[in-house]
Amino acid sequence: MPLPIKPISDIGRSPSENCQIDYSFLSSIPEPNKKTVVASNSDASLLFDLWTKAEKIGEDLFKVDSSKFDNNDILRLKSRGFLAGGTKEVKFTKKAKMVVTTMALAEPNKFQTTRQHKPYNEILASMDKKGKKGYRIPKFAASTSNNLRLS
Repeated sequence: MPLPIKPISDIGRSPSENCQIDYSFLSSIPEPNKKTVVASNSDASLLFDLWTKAEKIGEDLFKVDSSKFDNNDILRLKSRGFLAGGTKEVKFTKKAKMVVTTMALAEPNKFQTTRQHKPYNEILASMDKKGKKGYRIPKFAASTSNNLRLS
């Protein structure tokens, strides 16, 4: 079998130095801001239930009631990096706190669920002067402490 002919410029180089393409620019490209899925739906709902129903012992420490939560579910969350500690007392990791925060912020608050929709005319009618001194005006408009000075 014949020997391949090498150019004179490649004689003293190793094979790794023969590469002419510089790929270092790839490390400087910023990654796009993508929201990645950290937990499955069942894991997220279990973490949220654990956060709402478990008894808080310390700063990040929660006591888990074994009658409400299955030990296998707790162990699954621990193996996926959401919880730390034992099966009776657990600590939420940073990853779990992000999931719980996302779940809590997506829940409707008490004001949204219990509010009564009142039309604007009804609100104005309830601001009448009957049996009251002066006119009823909203506090933010009556207060002089929150006037803007635009000069």
